[in-house]
Amino acid sequence: MMTPSRRRALRLIAAASLAALPQLATAQAYPTKPVKIIVPFAAGGRADALARMLAQGLQEQMGQPFVVENRGGASGSLGSDLVAKAPPDGYTLLLASTGTQAILPKITTKLPYDADRDFTPIALMVESYSFIGVHPGVKANNLKEFVDLARARPGEFNYASSGVGTYNHFAGEFFNIAAGTKITHIAYRGSGPSVNDLVAGHVQMMIGGEFVEVAQAGKVRILATTNPQRWPGLPDIPTMKEAGLAEFSAPPLWFGLLGPGGMPRELVEKLNQAANKAMSDPKTVERVKAAASIVRSESTDAFASLIKAEQKAFGDVAKQTNMKFEE
Repeated sequence: MMTPSRRRALRLIAAASLAALPQLATAQAYPTKPVKIIVPFAAGGRADALARMLAQGLQEQMGQPFVVENRGGASGSLGSDLVAKAPPDGYTLLLASTGTQAILPKITTKLPYDADRDFTPIALMVESYSFIGVHPGVKANNLKEFVDLARARPGEFNYASSGVGTYNHFAGEFFNIAAGTKITHIAYRGSGPSVNDLVAGHVQMMIGGEFVEVAQAGKVRILATTNPQRWPGLPDIPTMKEAGLAEFSAPPLWFGLLGPGGMPRELVEKLNQAANKAMSDPKTVERVKAAASIVRSESTDAFASLIKAEQKAFGDVAKQTNMKFEE
């Protein structure tokens, strides 16, 4: 004979199963129309290129257009806000980065959204290499010579970033602190314009990976990588520690896919698997390598944990250095 408590437990299980059916059906049918991937930066940078690689792979797998839309501005928060306020149905996604999710929420009080509550981590895509790049006109052949030169000429050199509060900006300020230099920050609306001005000599330094191709053409001199290991694509370029500046220890830059907060778990898992498959395509892996990055495939939970850990790491550094970036 079935006891009352057992009957109640079975009713609860049945109710939970019925409640999950609409979400499961939605995930199975998705997508039934075009999907937007918002890139919160100007066209021409690493984020834009990665979003287009991902969009192509997802479109081939899922049979619907995945359309990349660049909505740069406010250091990535403008485009991020569009996704934060979108319905959690998977049709508006965000190409996010260390800057938008781990740095910006810790150095500004003016975001129009809650970086934790209003986004759903879906898939970590890549870990990117960053480098110290200087214009060839700078009289320094290695990192030590550049640090010595910048220390001797405080305020005379500038460094570029893709926007206030971005990874480039944070890395540049951290470089100043670690090296004891006073290199002035110049913010641009995206990576493309900042690299153009580095090549033109309007700024003397930039920390990033967007200029690797022009560096290989001799238009930028790379002095070191900020990652803890050398990049196989430039095996002769030392790490910061090897170059004599071990004090610089900012976490590597990453890019990943997020959606609005509250997305159904089944839909998130479906997108995670599709994104990991898209990025692991051999042709995509080679294109990612050419962009000074490596593919990273993680579960949604592992990606969420990475964001939390790096929020703490960058938050701690921001507090220690009193870094506050407000537009």
